[in-house]
Amino acid sequence: MGKLGIGRLLVAGGAGFLGSAFVRDRLRADSEVAITVLDALRRPTAEEGLADLRDDRRFALVRGDVGDRPLVEQLASNVDAIVSFATDEFVGRDPDAASVVRTDVAGTATLLQAARKFRHQRFLLVSTMEVYGPLKAAPSREEDALAPRTVPAAARAAAELFTRAFNGRQGVPVLVTRSATAYGPRQPLDQPVARMITSALQGLPVPLEGDGSALRDYLFVDDQVGAIARVLWKGEPGTVYNVGAGAQLSSRDLAETILRLCGQPASLKRAAGDGPGWSYGMETRRMRPLGWEPRTTLSDGLRLTVDWYRKNEGWWRPAAAA
Repeated sequence: MGKLGIGRLLVAGGAGFLGSAFVRDRLRADSEVAITVLDALRRPTAEEGLADLRDDRRFALVRGDVGDRPLVEQLASNVDAIVSFATDEFVGRDPDAASVVRTDVAGTATLLQAARKFRHQRFLLVSTMEVYGPLKAAPSREEDALAPRTVPAAARAAAELFTRAFNGRQGVPVLVTRSATAYGPRQPLDQPVARMITSALQGLPVPLEGDGSALRDYLFVDDQVGAIARVLWKGEPGTVYNVGAGAQLSSRDLAETILRLCGQPASLKRAAGDGPGWSYGMETRRMRPLGWEPRTTLSDGLRLTVDWYRKNEGWWRPAAAA
């Protein structure tokens, strides 16, 4: 990938599942990159995803809030670009709307102002396909209107608008990725795929989304972070990129696949009983000119993920028992 002068990155929210995977991938793939992670470390196991990097001189972890302007400016003054995964969303709990807005919207604005002040090469916001709202007649395209239906998705949509407002006249080369549902090793148990896998491995009922008919686009974490890196270095400033597999799978079919891989009967799946749930899907053609395509099929990705959780019970069993 072309460097554009980017050798030093500030990764906000870089201790989360997707952010930490991005950090590990970049340090492994690029011997010249140095990364500082800024994260509030609110999850009990947040630091574990980066524990294997503690001895890498190219890596630094700073505990702090993205809304802390003096801290953000101190860190931003020493980097060439910012990638923001920062969000206050915890899947599976009722979000505090004010807290989500502080992190996702006000925090994004603080990061953008720092990027402008220090004339960064790039600012990339990692967003979600949920900003489009539930799937309509056809998969969502980047130019479609945003119609979020949840508090976290609405806050992410607002963060996108702030980000795009800083492009051009505000002097910040910005990029946005809208990500499919990521899954893979090390995912916290409040995330749907990880919850399904760990439930199945314990022989417990596997929860579906709604009645199991809801569709989503699922993308293996390594493919997800590879796409984000490709957009950071190759994307056109001011542009939004959908990042996904380009195909949808129902929650019911996902659960049945996971149960089969775990050697459990399909009868363990359990509907939530609160209606069909919402479906989401995106077109991903805009990524192709950047030379990116998913490398991991869903069946291979799920097999790799199930194997990881099976071999690393010590990592997730305490959280499952809590």
